[in-house]
Amino acid sequence: MSTVTLQDILGGPNLCGVIQGTVTGIPNSFPPAFYQVDKTVDRDTGQYTRVTGTRTVARIAAYGAPSQQRQLKGIEAVPVKLIHSVESILLSTTDYLNLLQYDDTATQTRGIQEVTRQVREFRANFDNLRVAALTQMLFQGAIYWDGNGNLLPSSTGAKTVANFGVPTGNTGQLDPLSTGTPILDTAWNNVAADIDTQLLNLRQVATRLSGYPLKYAFYGKNVPTYLTNNTKLQNYFVRNAGDNTQYLSSAEIPSPLLGLQWLPAYDAFFEDATGTLQGLVGDDQVVFTPDPTPDWIGWLEGTYPVPTNIGAVNMDAVQSLRQNVTTAAGMFAYGILNTDPVTIKMVAGDTFLPVLKVPKAIFQATVKF
Repeated sequence: MSTVTLQDILGGPNLCGVIQGTVTGIPNSFPPAFYQVDKTVDRDTGQYTRVTGTRTVARIAAYGAPSQQRQLKGIEAVPVKLIHSVESILLSTTDYLNLLQYDDTATQTRGIQEVTRQVREFRANFDNLRVAALTQMLFQGAIYWDGNGNLLPSSTGAKTVANFGVPTGNTGQLDPLSTGTPILDTAWNNVAADIDTQLLNLRQVATRLSGYPLKYAFYGKNVPTYLTNNTKLQNYFVRNAGDNTQYLSSAEIPSPLLGLQWLPAYDAFFEDATGTLQGLVGDDQVVFTPDPTPDWIGWLEGTYPVPTNIGAVNMDAVQSLRQNVTTAAGMFAYGILNTDPVTIKMVAGDTFLPVLKVPKAIFQATVKF
């Protein structure tokens, strides 16, 4: 049994990137910057720095005086276990033999197309996991799995939980400063709700709370109706032909609007272990976030050993590992040639974790209550 490269399997260098390319099988609501990897760790454990922030100021001192000792507050190292997955599929003998028909271009092309289709379908599972994990982190503040490692839509039945510490005041009706008077003082399904004032207050509080101004609003399916039915906003839409046309042509919230970029997230879902489609975003939810930067959101990628030549014999075990095994960060894939019968076993996996470095930077609002 020996390993084969993706180029060996797919018959040409132009198709070797099929595992490395970006494809997704479930809706992805987030701009690419939300997936920026900023740290690689060994294996599947690591840590990130969680920042609650400071609003204190430096003290004045006499010029030339000794420095005054200050203890930094609001910074903590958070140890974490990364999400790890590894799965395999078998490419049939027929598909593999078709790849070897170098004198029959049509047959070889069919083999390439079929193997490429299977590998892309396989890869989509790992892309889907990243999209679902990011969606859960931003909309629920945590990611949930059952005892068999299956992703769950909520905490019900969860045996493993990754909790990112979003404060209670940053959820629901939003009272991040613990004043007892929530920012969302009137539900958005009430046509008299002063939505623009609520959002102005939220943007002001967000900057004071974390230092990161809000940019994006990711919303559930009922939210466009609440905005277009709102008495105050209706007057705005009537006077603004561009936004009115944008809504009529797409049934989505015009963007930008009220100082924010609005992006629909209601179609985010995944298929669970029972084959049931599970939604990830509540109908009345809106998640407000800053522009994604590594200062407040990030991704950890772990490493995993990947064989390059299984079956090679070497008297020195260390030298054998050096020559026949490499280390891949994040997503990885390799093929193994089985000889009885002739099949290709395709192994792929991923080791990663999205993280909220500044949990106070996001706001998980429920606009109907």
